[in-house]
Amino acid sequence: MSATNENGPEGGPAAYVRRVAHDTVKYTEDLMAENHRLRLELATLATEHADLVGNLQRAQADSERYAAQYRDLESQNTSLANLYVASYRLHGTLDRGEVLGTIQEIVTNLVGCEEIAIFEVNEAGTSLALAASTGIDPDAYAAVALGEGVIGRCARTGETFVAGDEGEAPPPGEGDAALSACVALRLDGRVSGAIALFRLLPQKSGIEAVDRELFDLLATHAATALHCASLHARQAPVVS
Repeated sequence: MSATNENGPEGGPAAYVRRVAHDTVKYTEDLMAENHRLRLELATLATEHADLVGNLQRAQADSERYAAQYRDLESQNTSLANLYVASYRLHGTLDRGEVLGTIQEIVTNLVGCEEIAIFEVNEAGTSLALAASTGIDPDAYAAVALGEGVIGRCARTGETFVAGDEGEAPPPGEGDAALSACVALRLDGRVSGAIALFRLLPQKSGIEAVDRELFDLLATHAATALHCASLHARQAPVVS
């Protein structure tokens, strides 16, 4: 019998095995190639996902930063508006009582303190005389010698005191223990008085940056307003 007849028209079992082996190898290669392609595609998707996550995180961070900047800007605008109103009110009258009342209202409403003492340097320049107060015992602070305690030291040096600030200032005296801040009033380079702030309102945790800006305004504008009111009172005609 011929080889063709022995192996059959398709080449017989051996050819079939070779064909199956070849197809198996090709199938395996195709499968590995597809697996490799899928791995590359998965890696690409993972990179794109990481990029998207990163972009989202950056967008969230930018959003939070812009929101914080907006809040800061809004706070600054409010602060500027409050300072403008405070300045306008201080110079809106020449009545001494109204000026003193305005100073107390500003401290109460903008700082959050209802225990206030306003002092003026006496004519001899040796002590501070209590001009107005609220929420404290006026007899305890009727007069304060310059250089005595925190209030007297502020009036002597012209520096603002804020409780908790670091420095080499001596500890407060017995009458100063409740002081939250003391603002020296300055007029033409000299101290003309002081505003003492004692215990803050319960909802107020402490003196803030915006409060310090207000103190800077009060240091000069309150002093000027009180000086102008005093001049006006002296120059006003006496009504009999």
